[in-house]
Amino acid sequence: MTYENLIGKIDSEKTGIAKGYDISFLQDVCCYRNNGEKIFDNLVAKDLELFSSIEAALLKRNEPQEGDFVEYADGKFARISVNHRNGTFQLSNKIGVYVSEGGYAQASGCTWDYELDDIERERLLFDNLTPTSKTMKGHCWMFSGGDSGGRRGVYYDIQFRVWLLG
Repeated sequence: MTYENLIGKIDSEKTGIAKGYDISFLQDVCCYRNNGEKIFDNLVAKDLELFSSIEAALLKRNEPQEGDFVEYADGKFARISVNHRNGTFQLSNKIGVYVSEGGYAQASGCTWDYELDDIERERLLFDNLTPTSKTMKGHCWMFSGGDSGGRRGVYYDIQFRVWLLG
């Protein structure tokens, strides 16, 4: 597959996951190889399946975790950015969330969001969170195929649980 063909495949891929790859990773894996288009299609299909499996595991969890959403005021949401492992947490809407098999999620980046300063920090206790039946799509990333390595990150939006802050 040529570079031009690769760009065409990325632009025409329906789910949007293809735009979440590092272009140089896709070039290395798919371009100028026999069956490059098939390699691309298989890669995307496997990563969509892996994201689906991770999403299912995340939604089965009964405890809040990093990356989940918290409704902290009527119609206002932020994501759990840090679990301090002492019953407290922080919120941010400026984080990256790494996910992996089994429903593991870890946030990084802006762990305290200054735009959320109106929330009293004393309220940010896991004991104050109530599960809801809601879910929200959140941006996250994983390593393509679950294999770590440079440029192997792929970004996609999946559903995360929503908790109500009391």
